[in-house]
Amino acid sequence: MKSYLLIASALLSSSAFADQMVTLQDGKQILLKDDFTWQYVAPKQTEEVAATSEIAVPVVAAPVVAVPVATNVRGTTIVVDSKKPSLQLSQSGVDVVLGASHYEGGELIIPTAITNQSTQAVILVSVKLGLYSASGELLEEKTVAVWKSIKRMADTYLRPKTDAEGTSIKLAVEQHPEYQIKAEIVEVLTR
Repeated sequence: MKSYLLIASALLSSSAFADQMVTLQDGKQILLKDDFTWQYVAPKQTEEVAATSEIAVPVVAAPVVAVPVATNVRGTTIVVDSKKPSLQLSQSGVDVVLGASHYEGGELIIPTAITNQSTQAVILVSVKLGLYSASGELLEEKTVAVWKSIKRMADTYLRPKTDAEGTSIKLAVEQHPEYQIKAEIVEVLTR
């Protein structure tokens, strides 16, 4: 409390309101600024006077830099009528496997399977995907609910530590032997 009174008295005694250095009772120094803010001053040694004395230099806090939001966009090549799954996506303890695709009735059909690795029941899983030709031309962009339970029917929830067949993704595109796909899970709702 005394240190705050010391700061206040230093502010009030200054007629010019210029930056001032104040030493607290515990020996720490603070810089009182004319905009009514303050900051601690860390002692810093210079090369010439390193062994004999310390020079107080104001410590300016580095600005807080936010980490960019990481996206889980994954991409791969889909070979139509291959027997291998195409891609696995994960978010919040939920895994979605995009199965082996096939072309039928003017649509590329990608079956899905969902595994709930989390501790809560899953009621909705949405996947956003972009489908591209082998040359990189965007053919279709779509968001699909690959798992959706029936509202207030607990029997339809995807329980923890279980898996189930998801909704197949159907894309009305021209037939090609292979496609490029970029996909990510954009929504996972639990109950």
